[in-house]
Amino acid sequence: MSNELETQIEDDLLKDKVSNFFKKNKIIVYVLVLLLIVLPISSQIFFFYNNKKQEKLISKYIEADILIDNNDIKGVEILNIIKDEGNDTIKLLSISKLNEYYINNNQKNKALELLKDSKDFDNNMFKELLNIKKIILNFDDISEEEILAISRNKKKDNFKLLKTKLLYDFYIKSNQLDKAKQIQIKFK
Repeated sequence: MSNELETQIEDDLLKDKVSNFFKKNKIIVYVLVLLLIVLPISSQIFFFYNNKKQEKLISKYIEADILIDNNDIKGVEILNIIKDEGNDTIKLLSISKLNEYYINNNQKNKALELLKDSKDFDNNMFKELLNIKKIILNFDDISEEEILAISRNKKKDNFKLLKTKLLYDFYIKSNQLDKAKQIQIKFK
């Protein structure tokens, strides 16, 4: 009987402790429970809507691509809208397609202007790719210092072969054959 009485007293004490804890910390407990329920649900909703937005931009890009291939100016308008929205990949695709359109329509200045205006990429590789495109578009008017600045940047070594090839072609174009041979030997 004493064991039962002790057990009952311990149970009652435990119930009182739990009850007192909840009374003192009622707000904190409710907030924690609410956070454990609301936070995962709200994050899933956020990711869902973000993915839907990206899907919508991709479908707009595909629509613009088809329109441009059919020589419809509406495709250029759509690409100009989506180049400022979405993630870096969609932006880069839009800028590249616009550049291709401008180059094919003999509007090199518009293509260069577009590349100069597009600098807000989070990914350094995209920034580097745009710099390489600028060099290619402006290859006839570029100076040796500009090409060397990009090709000798040790931090950004993603397109080493392409940069070396551009430098080699520049030296061949400017009739600096000794420097071109040095580049060719260094790269082999």
